[in-house]
Amino acid sequence: MTRTLRVGSPKLFSKIWRSFVLKQVGSRFHFRRVVPEALRPILGKSEIWISLGTAGKVEARRRAAELHGQTSDLFRGLRSVSRSKPPSANDSADFMTKHGFKTKDDVYRALLKKYQDMLATQETIRKNDVSSAEMAGQIKYYKSVMQHAHDVRALSAGIEKVIAVALDSQNHMTAMTRKLIEAANINSAEKKVLENEIKRLHETLLSTFTKALDGRSTTTETSAPATNETDTKPKKGVATPKTRPAILLTGALNRFLNSKPTKSLETQRDTSRTVALFIEAFGDLSIRNIDGKVAGDFRDVLFSLPASHGKTKNLSLQEEIERAASQDVSTLSAKTVKNHFMRLSSLWNDLLRRDMVEKNPWGNWDFNLTKKTSRRAWTAEEMDKLLQTPWPLCSIPADTFQGITMVAAYSGMRLGEICNLRNEDIQTIDGVLCFRICAHPEDSWSPKTEAGERLVPIHSALLDWGILNFQKTGEKYLFSELKNSQDGNRGADFSRAFSRYKTMMELPPAITFHGFRHTVSTLLRNQNSDIRELWIDALLGHEASHKSQGATTYLSGIEMQNLKRTVEAIQYPALNFPPLG
Repeated sequence: MTRTLRVGSPKLFSKIWRSFVLKQVGSRFHFRRVVPEALRPILGKSEIWISLGTAGKVEARRRAAELHGQTSDLFRGLRSVSRSKPPSANDSADFMTKHGFKTKDDVYRALLKKYQDMLATQETIRKNDVSSAEMAGQIKYYKSVMQHAHDVRALSAGIEKVIAVALDSQNHMTAMTRKLIEAANINSAEKKVLENEIKRLHETLLSTFTKALDGRSTTTETSAPATNETDTKPKKGVATPKTRPAILLTGALNRFLNSKPTKSLETQRDTSRTVALFIEAFGDLSIRNIDGKVAGDFRDVLFSLPASHGKTKNLSLQEEIERAASQDVSTLSAKTVKNHFMRLSSLWNDLLRRDMVEKNPWGNWDFNLTKKTSRRAWTAEEMDKLLQTPWPLCSIPADTFQGITMVAAYSGMRLGEICNLRNEDIQTIDGVLCFRICAHPEDSWSPKTEAGERLVPIHSALLDWGILNFQKTGEKYLFSELKNSQDGNRGADFSRAFSRYKTMMELPPAITFHGFRHTVSTLLRNQNSDIRELWIDALLGHEASHKSQGATTYLSGIEMQNLKRTVEAIQYPALNFPPLG
């Protein structure tokens, strides 16, 4: 007798649970399910591996159960048209006619398209959940700030009333004392001494009240970020010390960093993120109140945050710290913490030059970077493994992955430079087809350094492979399939997908996509020809390593033919993806 498992019963859940695997990579859980052998030729893979986008096991199980149902539907659909269990000829013909399919390959492609749509829907749902949680957190934070500002204003009003009453009483007592002096029978010398003493006491009292008002203004300014700075005018006849107006951290950032044209947009964006993280932890403090103790406290906060902080913003800073401690998840690396401190230190150096602060509290900290992993060039064996491992099914098409990888390998360009290439950036200069790498202020993107703006001749291997086929009429970017992330980074999705791909290939941590740049630099500097260091630096967008007077003063440019020779010196024994159609 066939036994029926009730929906929601422990036995049914156990049966479903055994058919897939939850795999934790870093702090995230992934869904892994083996593809039945009969369906592997159709899907082109032996297992399905999808990130669940969460570090919580309970939520991961819920999402995995949903994916299990969807993949089961996919497998049933594929089996209905699988060659291993073919339906009758009439059934297949009727099915294909009904749905407008001409060949069985069309049916397979339609099913794969449905699978891709399913993944896209899951990603959309995840992003909507993250966005909703982020908005709710911001609303809660702003309500708290407004309430705090209201309380501070009420306290300030009470202090002002007390000071006003005290000043009025003091003035009244001064007037009465003067009348008594006039009425008393004393000589002029004694009268002069008494008047000077009254004046001294009067000025002392006024000075005390003025300092109290200044202290109240500073407290209001640091406690309520939305309150504008106000200048307290000194009382007439009262000698008050000269003090500079208090500058908030956000004001310092806007004035001394974002207004500097020499800073790249990437540097400005990263520094702004660091300042935002500091404000989230301590508020928008006056720069005069940020000392070594505050810097040390910020260091402790950073080392307590989970490594995934910033990727999902549904938890407050304190909740993130408590989660990292209770669940024993990995925290921010020493390198990341050091980068935050270096950005703030650079900002404080600007303030020091303008005498806005007395010292830089962000320098001379120990971050213990002994476990740093150095990135290196790809070996021939690793590149061969890259060619033999299929690109996983994700939002980045396989031909886009191949195109970006080929450009990196045959030019040494950075990932951000490749992803932001526009169709208009492909130009013919002195008879040579080139990539023009330049700033696009309208999209808030610029090369990493001033030397990053350059011309890179297109390697003949790229042209033979078909790189120009990516140029599509009506599209702005060369790799039009890439999408901007929330902060406008066009390479973010590709970088995450490549990181997962590298994990699938079981490559060491020292190998990254940036390693192609190391590979090109190594190949060019080890080749047996007369390729000059200046040409290599110009091709890669480095500041010239050769600092002679002739190179720095009298060199006005490098001929395009020399750059073309440099590019063509990049040769690989067997790096070649199948040509584009």
